[in-house]
Amino acid sequence: MLAAVLTGAILPATPAIAQVAPDEDWRTLDTEHFRITYPDPLYPLATRLADRAERAYSLLASSFSAPPPGRIDIVLTDHGDFSNGFANVVPTNRITLYARPPADGRSLTYFDDWMELVVTHELVHIFHLDPARGLGKVLRAVLGRYPATWPFFPGRATPTWLTEGVATYYESTLTDAGRVHGSWQDMVLRTGALEGDLETLSTASGRSPVWPAGQRPYIYGSEFFNYLLQRTDGQGLRELVDGVAGQLVPYRIDAAARSAFGVSFSQAWEEWSATVSARYRALADSLATLQPVTTGEALTRGAREALYPRVSPDGFQLAFARADGRSDPHLRLRALADGRERQLTRTNGTAEFAWAPDGGVVFAQLEFVDRYRVYSDLYRAAPDGHVTRITEGQRLGFPDVHPGGDRVVAVQEGGGTNRLVIVDLATGEVRPLFDANPDEHWAFPRWSPDGSWIAASQWRSGGLFDVVILDSSGELVTRVTDDRAVDVSPAWSPDGRILLWSSDRTGISNLFAASVDESGRAGTVMQVTNVLTGATYPAPDPAGQWIYYSAYHQDGWDIERIPYAPEKWFEPFPTDARFLAPAGRTPERYTATIEAESRPYRAFRSLLPTYWQPLYAPPRRTLGRDVIGRGYGFATSGRDLVNRHAFWSWGRFVPDRRRAEGRFGYTARALGDPVFTLSASQLYDPAGATRGEHEDGAVDTLFVVDRERRLDLSVDFLRPRYRNAVGLTLTASHSWVSSELLDATMEPSASFRLTRPTRRSGEVSATLGFGTARSHAMSMSRENGLSGFVRGRAARVLDLPEELAGDPSADEGFEELAGRLSLYKSLGGGGFARQVMALRASGGIARGPGADGFHFEVGDAAGSRERITGFGLFGGSPLLFPLRGYAPASRRGRIAWSVSAEYRLPLFLIRRGFGAWPLYFDRTSASLFMDAGNAWGPLEGAFSNPKQATLASAGLEVTVNALPFWTLSTDLRMGVGFPLVAAERVGAAEEGTSQAAARFYLRLGSAF
Repeated sequence: MLAAVLTGAILPATPAIAQVAPDEDWRTLDTEHFRITYPDPLYPLATRLADRAERAYSLLASSFSAPPPGRIDIVLTDHGDFSNGFANVVPTNRITLYARPPADGRSLTYFDDWMELVVTHELVHIFHLDPARGLGKVLRAVLGRYPATWPFFPGRATPTWLTEGVATYYESTLTDAGRVHGSWQDMVLRTGALEGDLETLSTASGRSPVWPAGQRPYIYGSEFFNYLLQRTDGQGLRELVDGVAGQLVPYRIDAAARSAFGVSFSQAWEEWSATVSARYRALADSLATLQPVTTGEALTRGAREALYPRVSPDGFQLAFARADGRSDPHLRLRALADGRERQLTRTNGTAEFAWAPDGGVVFAQLEFVDRYRVYSDLYRAAPDGHVTRITEGQRLGFPDVHPGGDRVVAVQEGGGTNRLVIVDLATGEVRPLFDANPDEHWAFPRWSPDGSWIAASQWRSGGLFDVVILDSSGELVTRVTDDRAVDVSPAWSPDGRILLWSSDRTGISNLFAASVDESGRAGTVMQVTNVLTGATYPAPDPAGQWIYYSAYHQDGWDIERIPYAPEKWFEPFPTDARFLAPAGRTPERYTATIEAESRPYRAFRSLLPTYWQPLYAPPRRTLGRDVIGRGYGFATSGRDLVNRHAFWSWGRFVPDRRRAEGRFGYTARALGDPVFTLSASQLYDPAGATRGEHEDGAVDTLFVVDRERRLDLSVDFLRPRYRNAVGLTLTASHSWVSSELLDATMEPSASFRLTRPTRRSGEVSATLGFGTARSHAMSMSRENGLSGFVRGRAARVLDLPEELAGDPSADEGFEELAGRLSLYKSLGGGGFARQVMALRASGGIARGPGADGFHFEVGDAAGSRERITGFGLFGGSPLLFPLRGYAPASRRGRIAWSVSAEYRLPLFLIRRGFGAWPLYFDRTSASLFMDAGNAWGPLEGAFSNPKQATLASAGLEVTVNALPFWTLSTDLRMGVGFPLVAAERVGAAEEGTSQAAARFYLRLGSAF
C-alpha cells in the first residue's frame, strides 16, 4: 500500500471508502504483462500507466528471482480526492491506483512522475508477496490462491516495515526519486535522533497511532533497507524474499536475514540506529556553526498535526488546522493577545483554509457524494462557527480568498492532474484559469495583498516542484525557484513586496524568501530559518511583526513563530546535490504512452474462483446419537476487479445417507446503489427427538431430521456521509422444509409417520441502521455520537391448513420488532486518549404462535470472531442482549431487554514487542460496567415462562490492543462480571443473597 494522504480518521459510523465505483463506464486495455481497467474518460491516463507499468516490470524482473505468472490486473480509478494505491495477491494479482497526484508537499511529493512512483511501489508488492516455495507451492498447486498468509503467501507473514520498506526502497531506487531520496523521511529520522530515541525493531514492528503512526513502516523500513543494502551484497534482498517464501517454519525473519545478509535484522537494526544517530548529531553540529539554530516561540505543544497557520485580516486571531488524534480534526482559533483558544468548526480531515475579509473562513474538506465517491469541496465557516456549503462535487482544494472577498482561487482535481480555478463565493460558479495538463500539477495558490498576482507551487515533469508567480488571468510571470527541491506553500508579506515559502533545497525543510517587484519579478532568494527538524507553511501577520509556521518535532507538527526580521535573513546554504538538476531522462520519458485497443470491461474472467477451502463438519447429535454424520466439502468465492459482482459458495457431502448440503450467494453492485444479494441453500438439521408408541405398548425413540431449502433476497440502500451514515436493508426469504422421521437405526421409520412432513414458509424484514459515533487515532473506544438499528420481521407458514392456524405445534408464524441504541460521550481527562461514558440499550418483542419461550436469549458477554486464521475459531460473537456475569440464555422469552453502562478510561501506552518475534502490545484501557436485562413470555399455554426478577451485574474489563503475527490489530478483552441477582429463581436479590458466582470471560473486540 502506498499510504493514503488522508489525515484524520474516517469515522467508524461511516462505511470505509470503496476501492472503486462499480457503476462507472469501465473499459480494459491489454499490454504484454498487464490488463488495465479504467473508466472511459481516463483512457489517456491509462495509456501512460501502461508505459510506466511495463517499464517498472522490466526493472523488477531483474531484481527478483522470478516474475509473477500471468497478466497482472491494474484498476485505475478516480472516485476519490486523495492519493493512494494498494496491491492484493488474492484472489489474483491486482493493483488499484487512485488517479490523484500527491502534490500536497508531504511525504509522497518527491517524484519525477507520480504514476511511475505509485505503480512501481505497488508492483513491488506483487513481486514480493506472490512467491511461495516448498510446502506453500505444493498447497497452492492443490488448493489454489487460498486467502491466507503462511504457507500460501509467506511474504504476508512478515511485519509491515518489511513489506512496505521493500516497496518504498525499490520505489526510490528504480525511479531516481521517491521517499528514500526525498527529505520527508530524513526529517522524521533526524528529529527522532535529535529530540528523542529512534524506534526500536520491536516498536517499528507494531502498529501504533503514536506519531509517525501509519507512516512508520514506510519510513523506518525503507531507510533501514537502504542502509542494509549499502553495506551488504546487493542481491541480499532477492535472497531475503526467496528465503521467506520457502520457510518451513514461519515468522523467522531473523533467520531469513542471516541467510540473505549475513546478519540478523535485530543486530543490523541496532547498528543502523547507532549510525543514524551519529550522522544526524554531526549534521546538527555542523549546521550550528554556519548559522545560529532557529528556535521558534512555541504556540502549541503536542498538537500532533497543527498545520496551515494564518493570521486574521485584523491581526487579532491565528487560525490553524489541528488533528491531535484525540478529538475531531478541526479549525482552531487562538487569540494572539491572551493565547486563549477555541474550536471554530470541526472538519473532515485536516482542512486547508483561508480567511475572508468579514472574519469568516473558507475551507476545503472531503465529503461523500454517493456510496462510492468522495470529493473535496469548499465550505464557509462564519465567525460564530456556522458552516454553509459553497460548492458540490467540484473537487476543490487549497482555497485562498481574494482581497475583495468575492472570489476564491483554488485547485480543482480530476483526470490524474489538476488546475487552478476561480470560484465565485456568491454563486459557487467555477471558472478555470487554464486547461488541465497531465505534465503540470498545482498546489497552494495565494493571492497577493492587492489581488494582482497569484503565487503557487507548480510541479512539472521531471520532478521540478517550484514556486511561481502568475498574473490574475493565470499567465506565468516568473519562476521564483527552478530545481528539484520541493518548494511549497508561498505566502505574501503584508505589503506584497516579499514572498515567503518553505523548501527542502538544503536537505532540511526551512523557510525562504525573495523580494517581488511591481512587475511580479522575483529577486534573490534568502534563507529565513535554520531549523534542525523541519519548518513549513509560513504565514506573516498583517502587521509585519511575526512569521507563523508549522514546526516539526518528534511528536508531530506544532505552531511556532519567529520575528519578521528581513535583516537577519541570510544567503541560503548550498543546495543538496540531489536537487540540483533533473535525472538523466529525456522529456519524452515523461510523456511516453503505450497505445492499445480499448474494449468494454468484462467481469467474468476476474470473477472466476481461484481457490478451494476444505471443509469438515463433525457429526450432529441428538440424545447422544449421531443423527447426521460427518461432512466433507469445499468452499470458494470470487469478486471481479471493480466489485460489480461477488459470489461465495460452499458445499459438503455427508456419506451417511448421501446427504448434500451447501449455500451459494451472489451480490450485485452494478447499479451502484442499491446493492442486491441473492442466496440459495440446502441444509440438514437435527430437529429433535420424539417417542412413538406401538399398539402393543412398546415405545420407540424417534429422531427428526429437517432438510431446508431456502432462497433469500436482500436490497441494501446506503446514504454515507463523512460523519454519519444511514442504511436500509430489505430482505425476503422463502424456505421449503422436508422432515424425515428416523428410527433407532437412523433409517426411515417404517412404523410411524409425521403429520406434516413438508411445509413452506416465508419471511420479510426491514432494518434501518444509523450512526454518528466516531473514534480517533488514539481512541480505545467510540466517542461522541450514537449508533444503532431497528428491525422489523414477520414470518408465515405458507401452506398451513386453516384448522392449524395459531397452533404452536404447527404454526411457526411470528412478528418481531427489535433494536439497539448505543450512546457515547467523551469526558476529557488525561492519558493518551479521552475517557468515555458509553450507554447501550437493546429491546425486542415478538408475538404469534412461532414466538415461543426461546425466541430471545439474554446472557453472556458479546465479542467478535477472530480474523487471523480466517476460520473464526474463537473470540465470541455479537449478541443482541448481552449480560456479563451470566451464562448464555440465562433468561429466554419473546419479550427481552438489556441495558449497559460503561465508564471507559485509558490506562497506559505499552508499545512493546519481542524483538523480531511476531507479537506486539500497543495500548491498554479499562472499563467499569453495570449490566441489566430480562426476558419472559409467552404468557399463556402450558409453557407460561412468567416474568422473573431482573438480572443485573457489575464488573471490570481490561482491554489490550495487540498485533499478533504482524497481521490484524486486535482488541483483547479480559473481564469479570459479578451477578447481583441469582438467575436460578425469583427473589434471590430481594432476600439479600446472590447464589451466583463471578464469571470470568475472554473476548475479542469492543463490548459495543
